[in-house]
Amino acid sequence: MSFLNMEKPRRLVPGFGPPDAKIAIVGEAPGAYEDAQLKPFVGPAGTILEQCLHAAGLIRSDVYLTNVVKLRPPNNDISSYFNGRTFSEGGMEWVRLLREELSAHGCNVIVACGAVPMAALIGRYKITKLRGYVFESIELTPPRKVIPTIHPAASMYDRKGGQKGALATSEFKPYLYRHVIASDLKKAKAESQFRELRRPERQLIYEFGSVEEVLEWLEYYEKQPIVSVDIESPRSIGEMICIGFYSKPNLGISVPLDSRWSETDELLIWRAIQRVLKSDSIKVFQNGVFDTWFLLTRYGFETAGEIRDTMIAHSVMYPELPKKLEFLGSVYCGAQEYWKGKVKFDELKEEA
Repeated sequence: MSFLNMEKPRRLVPGFGPPDAKIAIVGEAPGAYEDAQLKPFVGPAGTILEQCLHAAGLIRSDVYLTNVVKLRPPNNDISSYFNGRTFSEGGMEWVRLLREELSAHGCNVIVACGAVPMAALIGRYKITKLRGYVFESIELTPPRKVIPTIHPAASMYDRKGGQKGALATSEFKPYLYRHVIASDLKKAKAESQFRELRRPERQLIYEFGSVEEVLEWLEYYEKQPIVSVDIESPRSIGEMICIGFYSKPNLGISVPLDSRWSETDELLIWRAIQRVLKSDSIKVFQNGVFDTWFLLTRYGFETAGEIRDTMIAHSVMYPELPKKLEFLGSVYCGAQEYWKGKVKFDELKEEA
């Protein structure tokens, strides 16, 4: 005896929105509500997205909405298409169609909601680390800017229970995701005004022709009214391998402290660094509690003048949000390229 198949056939859920929208938002796959209405982002996650759009000064009709996978996956489980790092053969076919769809669209910036569209559009998958930064798309013609963000559905579940695939390793709680999504959408709104990728122009000087050049720069920073200070001291080495000074957003130096200097030259550099730290200028740190403690206990360098700390300032304003530098960079530094992890600690001695 056979039974009737009561399973409703899955239907294609196409992209929806104005073809000339400057912002495209890409989700992972349709859910039950999307499957019923044949529109993306119309269920509970869509409601949260709409709230975040309003917080960013946008409305739904301003953006084009679509998904990587256009059919609702069985049990809403997308693992048959994407295993967290790579796409299956069937998943790659959906990725190819998405790239064709977006290449034909007039958007200037794409917001990738979740790891699946992020992997499809920029080839990376660590959403909580990379969200909020501006990347250039892969395999789109012409290339577009891509801003990864957390999927709105993740804000409906806690760490221990809830949706399979929720961001269990996140540094902050899901109820704060909406604030972060809105912040990323504000950046998308700003980036949507033009198509090209405009990185902030910065000059970091880390190669010096002579010790005299280093000393000239350190004398310059000794006289500046406000100086940002940053040290690199990997635990595996236990020493400071370089120190950076900055008094302008677009100009700074990083002084390497390694075997390239003679003993006499290195002594001159250390004394010049000490003079900068003991000057009356305002010093700005990120986690200065550690840096000033390390400089004092390891080298006997006192840090004089007023001390300000970006980590503490951010934490006072938003105590429940992450305060690591990579998070602050995603929120406050515009189209700054994601820089963390470019140089490994075990390579810093050579690449400082």
